[in-house]
Amino acid sequence: MNENTRFTQRKTQSKRLIRVMKFFLLFAFLTAGSCFASEIYSQETSFSMNYENKTVKEVINEIENNSEFIFFYLDKSIDLNRKVSINVKDQKIDTILNQLFFGTENNYSISDRQIIISQKETPVNTETKQKDTRTISGIVRDNMGPVTGANIVIKGTTNGTISDLDGKFTLENVPTNAILQISYIGYLPQEITVGSQSSYNIMLKEDSQSLDEVVVVGYGTVRKADLAGSVAVLDNKAFKDQPITQVSDALQGRVSGVQVQNSGVPGGTVKIRVRGSGSINRSNDPLYVIDGIVRESGLTGLNPEDIQSMQILKDASSTAIYGSRGANGVVLITTKTGKANVRQIMFDAQIGIGTVAKRYETLNPYEFATLYNTYRKDTFSPEQLSAFQNGTAGTDWLDEIFQNGITQDYKLTLSGGSDKIQYIVSGNYVGQEGVVKENTNKRYQARANITSQLTDWLHLTADVNASHNVKRSADFSAAKGNIVNIAMNYAPVLGIMNENGTYTRDPYSAITQLNPVGLLNEQIGESMRDIVNAHIDLKFNILPGLTFTTSNGIDYNDVKNYSFATTKVSSSSSMGNNDAYRMTLQTTNNLTYNGKWGDHALTATAVYEATQSEYRYMDISGNNLMTESVGWWNAEMAGTRNAKNDYSKWALMSGVGRIMYNYKDRYMLTGTIRADGSSKFFNDKWGWFPSIAAAWSMGNEDFMQHQNIIQDLKIRASYGLIGSQAIDPYETLGLMSQAMYAFGGNAYYTGYWIGQTVATPDLSWETTHQFDLGLDFSILNRRLNVSFDYFDKRTKDGLLKRTIPNYDGGGSYWVNAAEISNRGIDFSINANIFEGSDFSWNTTFNGTYLKNEVKDLAGLDFIQGANIASGMFSTDGVTRITVGQPIGAFYGYEWTGLDAAGNDSFVDRNKDGIIDSKDRTFIGKATPDFTLGWNNSLHWKNWDLNVFFTGSFGAERFNMVRYTGTSMTGDFAFITLKEYLNDNFDTKGQSARYPSVNVKGNNYQAAATSTKYLESANYFRLDNISLSYNLPKAVSKFADLRFTFSCQNLFTITSYKGMDPAGISFVDTGTGSVDVNDGIDLGAYPLTRSYTFGVRMNF
Repeated sequence: MNENTRFTQRKTQSKRLIRVMKFFLLFAFLTAGSCFASEIYSQETSFSMNYENKTVKEVINEIENNSEFIFFYLDKSIDLNRKVSINVKDQKIDTILNQLFFGTENNYSISDRQIIISQKETPVNTETKQKDTRTISGIVRDNMGPVTGANIVIKGTTNGTISDLDGKFTLENVPTNAILQISYIGYLPQEITVGSQSSYNIMLKEDSQSLDEVVVVGYGTVRKADLAGSVAVLDNKAFKDQPITQVSDALQGRVSGVQVQNSGVPGGTVKIRVRGSGSINRSNDPLYVIDGIVRESGLTGLNPEDIQSMQILKDASSTAIYGSRGANGVVLITTKTGKANVRQIMFDAQIGIGTVAKRYETLNPYEFATLYNTYRKDTFSPEQLSAFQNGTAGTDWLDEIFQNGITQDYKLTLSGGSDKIQYIVSGNYVGQEGVVKENTNKRYQARANITSQLTDWLHLTADVNASHNVKRSADFSAAKGNIVNIAMNYAPVLGIMNENGTYTRDPYSAITQLNPVGLLNEQIGESMRDIVNAHIDLKFNILPGLTFTTSNGIDYNDVKNYSFATTKVSSSSSMGNNDAYRMTLQTTNNLTYNGKWGDHALTATAVYEATQSEYRYMDISGNNLMTESVGWWNAEMAGTRNAKNDYSKWALMSGVGRIMYNYKDRYMLTGTIRADGSSKFFNDKWGWFPSIAAAWSMGNEDFMQHQNIIQDLKIRASYGLIGSQAIDPYETLGLMSQAMYAFGGNAYYTGYWIGQTVATPDLSWETTHQFDLGLDFSILNRRLNVSFDYFDKRTKDGLLKRTIPNYDGGGSYWVNAAEISNRGIDFSINANIFEGSDFSWNTTFNGTYLKNEVKDLAGLDFIQGANIASGMFSTDGVTRITVGQPIGAFYGYEWTGLDAAGNDSFVDRNKDGIIDSKDRTFIGKATPDFTLGWNNSLHWKNWDLNVFFTGSFGAERFNMVRYTGTSMTGDFAFITLKEYLNDNFDTKGQSARYPSVNVKGNNYQAAATSTKYLESANYFRLDNISLSYNLPKAVSKFADLRFTFSCQNLFTITSYKGMDPAGISFVDTGTGSVDVNDGIDLGAYPLTRSYTFGVRMNF
């Protein structure tokens, strides 16, 4: 601070913030208080100054740097180089300003911490030939609220002003019929003719297609105009009005080439695929990178409000820079930071109610009992039938497990700062009650970020994000124990409780399953997840154009799971606790040079990166508890106990080089090379992943300047290699497992069995070769913008797990064998259909066509899917992988209807007169051919309407819930679905769909894996419709308000008979690959239709 300046206010912000950089974890607490400072700050703050012969600019800078005042002015309206002398002691800011602008043509106004400097008067522009002038005022806003710092100038003059922190402005000496020019970075400029009105409400529209827009790519940024690869950009405004509680929801349908499937369970699992699935046995999830730090914990624990933008890297040119971790695409997320000289306080509250959008229609007690009596005569007496008929007995099990779920979502963000230092602090609470009872998810999240230009050559960024998640969830996996499937199949003639206080068991239909109400009330599990992500970045400006950035981050993830079983529901009591801990450390050191010489521009990047991840696991379980009163908390109460633990550690060392060259803004060339060394491999630890991309901005050629049909025409092409190291750390080693053997006696001895895994020291990287050809252009004066990509993505040396027969010692081992192809096109179209001062309509349409195909299995005939429901399916499952088919194709029988005897009949493919496994064939697939998203944003005055559609075509789904409700098998022994009543052999004969309940020898297992229960999963859905109203601060008197009413999943057009054609019952990863066993509906979480009201306040 200048020694001639003394402030008698409280400790200055800059000093305080410099100190708290040393205590970063306390940052949130130290800054929160300053954000709620009194609105009479300007009246409390006094100054002592002694300046001689200083410029106005120097005095303004001194005040801003050492106080919380912010100056707003147009450079042309004030003489910043004028020399002044000021000598005051313990005086308020207005005294200093009076001296500073005495004798000038400037006025000033003070509103809390903001000081607006404007001209007293400006000569009338003679070009307008108007002599009458007046004063006008107004407010400049965008869809999120007021815009601070927008320029408002009378066209052809220097008479202008800027909008203040509330977006307000006042402009004097405005001639009638003058033209106002309004501009702000990142927004389309506007011109408004001044009419008779004196107040203006100006709505700025984002320049979403601006070629100067900066796109985040791996380890750097690039202008959109210079981009040679395929990168999709999604900013936070694309989903601002939708009730998004987890980040993954924002990607569904909004980005071409990306498919998102959500389990629907509150806080549940999400499946994201970028341009298809390339691995058979390992994960196909993309890599998540948050502010440059890889996040092994995925997207869980992120606050959607903290996101500034998301970039999805799709082609090899974009993803090769992440080498062995980029084969499945990369999702880059950039979070918000504080803005210099702009203080913001935002509070957002949403509350919604969810209902089951569609449910199965089940038999009522009377219908069930009557039908059961035709199967087993006189099982239910006339008295019981009468009670069932009049509603005094029986249970609707779906009614018992479904409810209206309440979701609450509260967000608070505080941000601000000066030219030297900026901060942002945010918090988020989400409380979700599912539409299935006792299923809840709670997330507590907080984030703090600080950025500071410590010196001219050093910039600091420090960020920490922490979340605590508590989830209670029933079983919604693709298994017999799925709670929806059990409830739908439980006999409606039963009550809920027995007289002895235990829950009833079903002797008629779901004979092997536990009471669904009991499972929810007494035995629902709980999961707690704690996630902490933090990083510190130091950026050194070494020479002009040359920077060095070191980023050091941590990703901590700890998951605790608890389970409990009681004799009130189960035959015996049990408990289980487990704790999985993972800590990942990353250091990234980036040297980047940016230079330009005439028509030539070059960006060169060199990176050294090292990652280390440690995993620890502990599990303890017990059976036959001595007392159930302590639930899962005391393992010592168990009659028998089991304990196990696990540990692993891996490291990755990487070197990266990239050159981006631009000539005349017409010809772009990008080359990338990455070398990864992984501890997971033995002999072949290093993998090399190069890529090259070229682009021609034809729209900048001279011959394109003489036409106005096509603008911004660009052709892109890229080719490269990317890889995968998605195996567990020690899987290339020969591992032994514990075994116990009696040696002919009664005493068992512990030893080791060598047949767990076979050593494969020569196992190498899974590599993906990808070619991309893209085209970008605009027409109609950039009102219609199109981006189109063709891609050919082929995974070679795929990691494939082979098994050894038990008679040969057993075990498993990895080989580089599989080859998978993903080919297709993705495109996006953005159109400004109408643009006016009061009304605008923007629409965005994106689509993806994808063909997935297995090309090679190294001589294997096929790989069978998991048998997820023993006794219901064939022992080799219902999905199969073979050359020429997509991953996870359905393999089953072709159903031809009922035969003359009323039995299910099938195509006898080998004509041997016997229906057996030799008659199975490929009958469908779970992966869609085409997916789309269509978003419409309409604005009229203070109203905004957003309508969002999604669709999927070409996929099938096995409806196993429908099978269990209309078949008579060992696990689900009787009929529970109402559709059976009027479509069975007894009522319709051979034209019926279902056999009689008294049928003999029907092949129900073959029917389960046949086209009888394979249904089209095509759908077109109104995913969301939101209506918002903006109430400016000038009206509310305390904040800019935005009220939103939103409806989710309002309607779905589909022929699928289940609850949701897009629903997914995830297979336990220990059972098999999610992709291999996809598309089996054994009780997917019900599609939820929700109604949400929200209010957003910007103070």
